[in-house]
Amino acid sequence: CHAWTAVVLESHGLSFEVNSSPTVTGIVGQDVVLPCHISTRTQPNNMEVQWKKIIQAHIETVYEYRAETGQDVPGPNYRSRTVLLKDGFTSGNVSLKLKNVRPADGGTYSCIVKSNEWSADIIITNQLSQLSHSGTY
Repeated sequence: CHAWTAVVLESHGLSFEVNSSPTVTGIVGQDVVLPCHISTRTQPNNMEVQWKKIIQAHIETVYEYRAETGQDVPGPNYRSRTVLLKDGFTSGNVSLKLKNVRPADGGTYSCIVKSNEWSADIIITNQLSQLSHSGTY
Protein backbone atom coordinates (compact mmCIF):
# COMPACT_ATOMS: atom_id res chain seq x y z
CA CYS A 1 0.00 0.00 0.00
CA HIS A 2 1.50 3.32 -1.06
CA ALA A 3 0.36 6.68 0.22
CA TRP A 4 1.15 9.61 -2.04
CA THR A 5 1.80 13.16 -0.96
CA ALA A 6 1.05 16.00 -3.32
CA VAL A 7 1.74 19.72 -3.32
CA VAL A 8 -0.54 21.66 -5.66
CA LEU A 9 0.37 25.25 -6.49
CA GLU A 10 -0.79 27.87 -8.92
CA SER A 11 1.48 30.48 -10.42
CA HIS A 12 0.94 32.88 -13.32
CA GLY A 13 -2.29 31.06 -14.20
CA LEU A 14 -0.55 27.68 -14.46
CA SER A 15 -1.44 24.94 -12.01
CA PHE A 16 0.90 22.09 -11.24
CA GLU A 17 1.61 19.55 -8.57
CA VAL A 18 4.62 17.70 -7.25
CA ASN A 19 3.93 14.32 -5.72
CA SER A 20 5.75 11.35 -4.29
CA SER A 21 5.43 8.42 -1.99
CA PRO A 22 6.32 9.87 1.43
CA THR A 23 8.40 6.83 2.45
CA VAL A 24 10.79 4.69 0.42
CA THR A 25 12.57 1.60 1.71
CA GLY A 26 16.07 0.83 0.44
CA ILE A 27 18.49 -2.00 1.16
CA VAL A 28 22.12 -1.26 1.98
CA GLY A 29 24.35 -2.25 -0.94
CA GLN A 30 21.54 -2.06 -3.51
CA ASP A 31 20.02 0.75 -5.58
CA VAL A 32 16.93 2.69 -4.55
CA VAL A 33 14.75 5.14 -6.48
CA LEU A 34 13.59 8.25 -4.64
CA PRO A 35 10.33 9.05 -6.46
CA CYS A 36 9.28 12.54 -7.48
CA HIS A 37 6.75 13.49 -10.17
CA ILE A 38 5.50 16.80 -11.48
CA SER A 39 2.22 17.40 -13.24
CA THR A 40 1.86 20.47 -15.44
CA ARG A 41 -0.18 21.39 -18.48
CA THR A 42 2.91 22.67 -20.26
CA GLN A 43 6.52 21.55 -20.55
CA PRO A 44 8.54 23.48 -17.93
CA ASN A 45 10.95 26.08 -19.33
CA ASN A 46 14.53 25.93 -18.07
CA MET A 47 13.60 23.35 -15.47
CA GLU A 48 15.91 22.77 -12.50
CA VAL A 49 15.72 19.68 -10.33
CA GLN A 50 17.44 19.67 -6.96
CA TRP A 51 17.65 16.79 -4.53
CA LYS A 52 18.72 17.69 -0.99
CA LYS A 53 19.16 15.64 2.17
CA ILE A 54 17.90 17.27 5.35
CA ILE A 55 20.24 16.50 8.25
CA GLN A 56 19.14 18.13 11.50
CA ALA A 57 20.51 21.68 11.32
CA HIS A 58 21.83 21.66 7.74
CA ILE A 59 20.94 20.65 4.20
CA GLU A 60 23.29 18.57 2.05
CA THR A 61 23.21 18.67 -1.76
CA VAL A 62 22.59 15.22 -3.21
CA TYR A 63 22.10 16.16 -6.86
CA GLU A 64 21.29 19.15 -9.07
CA TYR A 65 20.25 19.29 -12.73
CA ARG A 66 19.80 22.39 -14.88
CA ALA A 67 17.97 21.80 -18.18
CA GLU A 68 19.18 25.11 -19.65
CA THR A 69 22.81 23.94 -19.62
CA GLY A 70 22.24 20.17 -19.36
CA GLN A 71 24.53 20.27 -16.32
CA ASP A 72 24.43 17.41 -13.80
CA VAL A 73 26.03 18.18 -10.44
CA PRO A 74 26.15 15.41 -7.82
CA GLY A 75 26.85 16.35 -4.22
CA PRO A 76 30.30 15.49 -2.79
CA ASN A 77 29.04 12.41 -0.90
CA TYR A 78 27.08 11.16 -3.91
CA ARG A 79 29.54 11.31 -6.83
CA SER A 80 29.13 8.32 -9.19
CA ARG A 81 26.09 7.17 -7.17
CA THR A 82 23.22 9.31 -8.48
CA VAL A 83 21.24 9.18 -11.73
CA LEU A 84 18.34 11.48 -12.52
CA LEU A 85 15.84 9.49 -14.57
CA LYS A 86 15.71 12.01 -17.42
CA ASP A 87 13.94 9.65 -19.82
CA GLY A 88 10.81 10.41 -17.81
CA PHE A 89 10.98 14.22 -18.05
CA THR A 90 8.25 14.40 -20.70
CA SER A 91 5.90 12.47 -18.41
CA GLY A 92 6.96 14.50 -15.34
CA ASN A 93 9.19 11.86 -13.74
CA VAL A 94 12.10 13.56 -11.95
CA SER A 95 12.92 10.62 -9.67
CA LEU A 96 16.49 10.06 -8.52
CA LYS A 97 18.23 6.68 -8.50
CA LEU A 98 20.71 6.34 -5.64
CA LYS A 99 23.19 3.55 -6.36
CA ASN A 100 24.92 1.28 -3.84
CA VAL A 101 22.98 2.57 -0.84
CA ARG A 102 25.06 3.15 2.30
CA PRO A 103 23.86 3.23 5.92
CA ALA A 104 24.42 7.00 5.96
CA ASP A 105 21.92 7.40 3.08
CA GLY A 106 18.92 6.82 5.34
CA GLY A 107 16.99 9.96 6.21
CA THR A 108 14.84 12.73 4.84
CA TYR A 109 15.21 14.06 1.30
CA SER A 110 13.67 17.00 -0.50
CA CYS A 111 12.87 17.04 -4.23
CA ILE A 112 12.82 20.65 -5.45
CA VAL A 113 11.61 21.43 -8.97
CA LYS A 114 11.88 24.93 -10.44
CA SER A 115 11.22 26.56 -13.79
CA ASN A 116 10.87 30.12 -15.07
CA GLU A 117 7.18 30.04 -14.10
CA TRP A 118 7.09 28.18 -10.78
CA SER A 119 8.85 26.20 -8.08
CA ALA A 120 7.78 23.53 -5.61
CA ASP A 121 9.27 20.93 -3.33
CA ILE A 122 8.25 17.75 -1.54
CA ILE A 123 9.76 15.67 1.28
CA ILE A 124 10.57 11.94 1.00
CA THR A 125 11.89 9.71 3.80
CA ASN A 126 14.34 6.95 2.82
CA GLN A 127 14.18 4.08 5.30
CA LEU A 128 17.03 1.58 5.03
CA SER A 129 17.17 -2.13 5.73
CA GLN A 130 20.47 -3.91 6.18
CA LEU A 131 20.99 -7.32 4.67
CA SER A 132 22.20 -9.88 7.15
CA HIS A 133 24.31 -12.76 5.93
CA SER A 134 23.86 -16.09 7.61
CA GLY A 135 24.86 -19.61 6.76
CA THR A 136 27.88 -21.87 6.81
CA TYR A 137 31.16 -20.65 5.39
